Amino acid sequence: MIGIDIDEVERFKEDDVFLNRIAFPQEIEHIKNAKCESLRQQRIASLWSVKEAVMKALGLGKNSGVSFKDIMFCHDESGKPYVELFGKAKEKYELLYISKKLEISLSHTPKMVVAVAVII
Repeated sequence: MIGIDIDEVERFKEDDVFLNRIAFPQEIEHIKNAKCESLRQQRIASLWSVKEAVMKALGLGKNSGVSFKDIMFCHDESGKPYVELFGKAKEKYELLYISKKLEISLSHTPKMVVAVAVII
């Protein structure tokens, strides 16, 4: 399964209400630690895009009951991105894909962000 999402970075603003609705405290901290507004905006767009791509790879649509807080966007010590799943996203993964690996990749510029999630 593959999920992909592409967005314009300018759509995303640093809004605490929005961030608290879609992000874990660790994700918000990562965003706020960016040195400039442009990078913070890119990180918000990246967060959204990664979570959208993962939902698509899992086959979870808007009516599935999954929320953005069912997917946590993380980085390992080397900076490689990965996700941790919770709630309905984790249930779906464990039901259908437990023997498979979920990988993500993303890229962004000041104008665009793209994220891909692959279950292999």
